[in-house]
Amino acid sequence: ALMVPLFIGVVFIAITFAVIGQAALAVSQLAYNGARYAAVNPNLSTSQVAAYIQSGNIGSPTITGDGGANLTVSVSRAGGSYQPVTVTVTYNLQSNAVVGLMAKVLGALGYGSSFPTTLSATEIVMSE
Repeated sequence: ALMVPLFIGVVFIAITFAVIGQAALAVSQLAYNGARYAAVNPNLSTSQVAAYIQSGNIGSPTITGDGGANLTVSVSRAGGSYQPVTVTVTYNLQSNAVVGLMAKVLGALGYGSSFPTTLSATEIVMSE
């Protein structure tokens, strides 16, 4: 009877870490796709590229939901052809329901929460 709560706790913690891992992979992929989009569209402004990334047209719906409200996107260009384009995407992980719930549950049990609060990825791609 004592093993059931322990097993359930381990399962929920494993699910939480799987969600964090999926979000980290999605942020990295979104940064790459955004940098590639900026590189092949050199005539777009940095704000247009950032708006496209946040729109949800590319990337996982788990992080681009709500119109990218939980994303911070930074785009910088060196200028000119064959120059690097740098895109940094930061995701507010606390907005994720599963991670937020587990942080509250562990905090209520006295364990405190040591989950990350944000995930960030930076990609650099040469423009064409």
